[in-house]
Amino acid sequence: MPPIGPEKRAAFCRAWALVCALLVCAASVTGCPHKCSCSGSHVDCQGLGLKTVPKGIPRNAERLDLNRNNITRVTKVDFSGLKNLRILHLEDNQISVVERGAFQDLRLLERL
Repeated sequence: MPPIGPEKRAAFCRAWALVCALLVCAASVTGCPHKCSCSGSHVDCQGLGLKTVPKGIPRNAERLDLNRNNITRVTKVDFSGLKNLRILHLEDNQISVVERGAFQDLRLLERL
């Protein structure tokens, strides 16, 4: 088998880097927020001392437990895109501000 030339090797390295970058992006879309635990469509972030709603909640989440934290504000982007969310636990926080439209994407929400 003849050796691979520098041009082909460089092209292979660029392609491999692109594949790795895409895998990292895919993992961040379907990943779990820092400190939380995820199992299927259940995201558990309770009792972690969070001051804000965490970023990176999976889009397929149906249940989100945020109780027993120090969340003080719910913004209009905190739950945007979570169209499958059915159960949202926010009890035992310090919420004093809920922005208008904070729950507008939660059309399937059954329990708050």
